[in-house]
Parts: sequence; structure tokens; C-alpha cells
Amino acid sequence: MDNGGRTIDNIKSQVRHLLQENLYREVTPETKHNISGIYMIYIDHFTSEEIVPIYIGQAKDIQRRYKQHFTEILALNRLSYEEYNKYFFSKTRSFYEGKFKACKIFKYMLEHDCSLQDFHMIVLEEVEEEMLDGKEEEYFQRLLPAFFGFNQLNSLLKQFKLRFSDSQSEIRDYLRILLEDVNNIATYYEYGFTKFNFEHSVPKDISLLKDKEHLDSDILLKFEEVNLKLNELCERYIPNFEEIKKLNEKKNKLYEVYKVAREQFNEELDLLKRLISEKFVDMNIYSEEAINNFINSIEYKANPKYKELFHKYLKSKKCKLNFYKIFDNQIKVVNKKLEEKENKNIPYQEILDIYLNNEDTMRPERYKLIFPSHHFESFSLRARSNHFVIEINEENDLLNTCHINIYISNNAINKSVEYSKEPFIIRFDYCYIDNEGNKIEVNHYIDNETTRNCQSGIEYIEKDYYDFWAIKKERFKVSSIINNEIDNSFISVLAEYKHGINDYTIKNKKLVKLSAVLEEIQQLVVEDTRFSVGASESQRCLELCMLNERLSNNSWVEKLLAKKLPKVKKKRKASKKAINNSRDLKVDNKVSRAEAYKQKILKKSNNAINVLKYISSREKVTAQCISCGYEWQIRSDHLLTRTFCPSCRKR
Repeated sequence: MDNGGRTIDNIKSQVRHLLQENLYREVTPETKHNISGIYMIYIDHFTSEEIVPIYIGQAKDIQRRYKQHFTEILALNRLSYEEYNKYFFSKTRSFYEGKFKACKIFKYMLEHDCSLQDFHMIVLEEVEEEMLDGKEEEYFQRLLPAFFGFNQLNSLLKQFKLRFSDSQSEIRDYLRILLEDVNNIATYYEYGFTKFNFEHSVPKDISLLKDKEHLDSDILLKFEEVNLKLNELCERYIPNFEEIKKLNEKKNKLYEVYKVAREQFNEELDLLKRLISEKFVDMNIYSEEAINNFINSIEYKANPKYKELFHKYLKSKKCKLNFYKIFDNQIKVVNKKLEEKENKNIPYQEILDIYLNNEDTMRPERYKLIFPSHHFESFSLRARSNHFVIEINEENDLLNTCHINIYISNNAINKSVEYSKEPFIIRFDYCYIDNEGNKIEVNHYIDNETTRNCQSGIEYIEKDYYDFWAIKKERFKVSSIINNEIDNSFISVLAEYKHGINDYTIKNKKLVKLSAVLEEIQQLVVEDTRFSVGASESQRCLELCMLNERLSNNSWVEKLLAKKLPKVKKKRKASKKAINNSRDLKVDNKVSRAEAYKQKILKKSNNAINVLKYISSREKVTAQCISCGYEWQIRSDHLLTRTFCPSCRKR
């Protein structure tokens, strides 16, 4: 399908070019892209003939937005097919209404056997905040992500803004974008999620837009053009559209009749309110609450409490006037208008119910377009890659040192007193370097309540779906059912975002008691061994972990928690005299740093990447893929977080 050369292969080619240009600006949990700009999410699996797996977005803080997007996918990855199905189809509207971008991505990743390692995001362009909308639209026009990828239609976003504006320019802009979307839907209907976006988001009737006041002739002309194209599109793709259209027209006409009756009733009711207000002022007993009770006693006469409250107020003021008799004539007028309003509302509500029931019938069929087409288990996207490298500062004196990394299940911050949220250490890594420079590196997954539950299988749920009291329900806020009770003592989504460990990671791992690991370390080290300790959560959280493991009274643990273990020291600096007298030493140090960096990259890439030319930590380095021989340049500090070959990755 071609639209001025805009084929799916053309879009894929543009995306690959953007990736090649901006791969050095990939966003990960470890980066700090706290900038405003345009970004692109992509799934590194471009095999589909119908979908280009991309999403274009704007953000004032790209790093924060990445966290939001990725944690949504991490949350969905935990749900079972049965649970996810319930959130889509058990009620008239999906629990994820308004959040379908993550659902589209999740569907694509499942159906193409992707893993969390295939989810990526790059910065396309750093942009000032006031320029974001315009720049984002440029990329929408260029890559058509609403028709090939995961984006929503641009006209829907403009429609939201139009609700709060009657400006001619906003209406003109909306009609322009809606016409573009209508034309593109006709061209790309079989691609991406275009069918869903059209059926679920495009207004099938824009006649109410014509009712806005003071529209100029150009806008009215554009309206007719858009309306004609929209009707043609609906007739082409929506079964029984003529019946739906007639039903909608009838609904709109009945609503207009009802609206007139409602306005007339409100006018008479407002007049009555003014009259009684003036009477209250004359009597010096003014009360807004009493006036409202009087008005409500007429509008809602089936409820006697308003009349009782009004009489109670008059009695408190020792007023014996009969206000219902004084304003009898106006009350009769109000009652007549109320009856007319209710009579006009009955046929409108009847046709509205038919219209809404028809919508409720069609909506689940639309949801199927973004729901996975096959059954899946929890953690079908597996886990994201993590090499769990213990960072060792080469500038320190490393002989007789022990370097420890501790990975914790959650941050122990519990906002609910109803449910438990206990943190546990799930992985413990250490590297011991003896006095001869020999290294012993060990990692253990820890045997405790959390890891055993992970291995036996935890049932995850969307917490707010079941929370009757949650007024503004939050999506992607997972909790778990453990022993038939809601329990938050699991590896949280935020913890997984930090260190990459989830239930899938632990599933078939050998578990070792933490006490045994600590004993192992103590037997390995000597009295004057120095330590560096890093934990994925706070010091307070680490203390709670040791308490949960019943190790807080262990003397070595006490030193660890009190930070009284001997710390790794920096190497002694050579004297200035020695530096001045030895140029060879300077050269050797530079070579040493380059060699250390080269070894670090080899280790991080599992011997896949070789460094050919190193200058300094912020200069570009020349890297070479050992497998395919491809060479590229990248800043040396960026290579540390992206130890992969761009060429191999595209294949």
C-alpha cells in the first residue's frame, strides 16, 4: 500500500536510520536523560509485515517518562491470561481504557515471542518545552506511528483540547488533522492498530461541532468536506452504519428538544430562587442553605427532607410565613416546566439507552483487536538482561578487599496498614581479592520467604480493580495473592526496574540461606580485609531485611549495618617529585587505564566487544564487534552501558 511513497518498508527504513543516528542516546534505568524532548519506544523485532513496532512521544523529563512506560510493561508481564482477560471483558468498559498504548505493545511482544530485553527507548531530539507539540507532530507526519505503530490518532489528542476551547484556530486545526487521519485510515486500514484506532476513537458524527457559534465560512466549508469523507469511511468499514447513523441523528434531535425544555425549566427555577432570595433579604434572615432546600423541595418533591429542613430553618428564625403559599403562582410555573422537561427526557433516555447498549455490544469486539490472540502465562516476556557486574574502582587499593552487591525485593515503604510489605534480600554477590591479587567472584540467590514464593508461583492482580473504595483507579499497580490474601511482600515492579530481577529470574535457581553466604564470606576474608558494600535499596530497608532473616544480632551483620566494616581505601598517590622525574610512569599509567577499560568492556560484553582506541572517559572510543567485525565510534562512558554491537542487534 502506497501513499506518496509511504510504504511500510519506507517507514521501517526511516526508523532504522533514526536508530543508527541516536542509539548512543538510548534510555535505560541507569541513564540520566532528565531533559525535555521527543523520544521513540521501539521493540527490537521488526519482522511483522503489518506493524512497525514504534511509539513516538514527548516529555518534559524523558528519563521519568521511560520509567513510566517500562514499568507498565513490567506490570503487565506479571499477569496471567485469565486475570488480564477479566480486566478487558468482564465489564462494559476495559479497566485499561485510556491506557491502551501499553496494551498494544504487550500484545505485539507476546505474539512475536519477544522478551523484556527487546523493549528499548531512545531520545530522538532534545527540544524546549514550548516547542514539544510542534516537533512531535513533525514526527507523527514523518513516521505515521498511529497507523503503523502503537500511537493513538493525532485527531483524538486534538479533540481533547477542543473540549475546553471554542477558538476558530483550534477548530480549524482539529478539522485539518481529522481530515488527515480519515485519509490515512482509508489508506492504511490493514496496518498497525489502525482499525482499532478508527473504530474506538474516531467520532462517527461531528454535527455538534457545527453548532458552535460564529464559525466563519472557511471553517464551515472545511466541516462539510471532513463530514463527507468521514461518512464515506464509516459506510465503507462499519457494518449497519446507516442504521447507526439514523439512530444517532434521532438521539441528537431528541436531545435538542429535551435541552430546550431543560433550559426553560432552569430559567423559571432561577427566577423563583431570586424571588425567595429577595424575600429573605427583606426579612434579614438570609441563608443560602435554606434557599437551596426550598428550591430542592420543589425540584425533588418526592424527597420530603428538603421541605422539612426548610421549615426547621424558618422555625429557628421564628418566621411563620408560608413561603409555598406566597410563591404559589411561580411554583406552579416551575412545576409545569418541570413536567415538560421530564416528558421530553423520557423519549431521549429511551433512544439513548438503545444507543449505549449498541455501543456496549460493539466495544468487546474492538477490544479483541488489542488483546493477545493466544493464551500466555505470567512472565511470558521473561526478564530483562542484567550482567550484575560488581563495579570495582581501579583507583583504589584492591589487595585484600571484598566488594559486595545486595539486591532487595522492595523498598519496604508501605502506604497501606492492611497489607504486609516485608523486604527480603533476593540476591547476594561478592568479589574477594586476596593479597596476591587473585579474585574470587560468587553470586547467590537467597533462600527465604520471597524467593520460595517466586519459585512456587505468585498470583498477581491489578490492585485497584478490586478496590471498591479507589475513586481514581490507578492502572499497572500490581499486588499479589499469597495464601489467599493480598500481600505486597514480593519483588516489586520498581525494584525490578532497578536491578532487573523478577520471579522468572529466580524460577529455577538454586537457593542458599543468607546465613550460609555470610559464613562463607567470613571464612574467606582475613582480619584486616576492607569492604565496599552496595545495596539496591536504602540502609533502613537493609536493616529490615536482616531483621526478617533473624540475623540482626549477628556480630558481622551488626558491623555491616553500622557501617563499621573497614572500608576500601584509595591508592597512595605518588609524590610530585616522582611524577616530575618519570615521564615513562605517566605513559604507563595511561596505558594501564586504557587496558583496564578494555578489560572491563570485554567482561561486560561477555568477550563480544573489543576496544581499539581509548583516549579518556568522555572521549569517543573506537569499538569493534569480535563476532562480525563491525566498527563504530561511541563515547567511552556510553559504551559501558551499551555493550552490544549495533549491527548484530539489527539482524
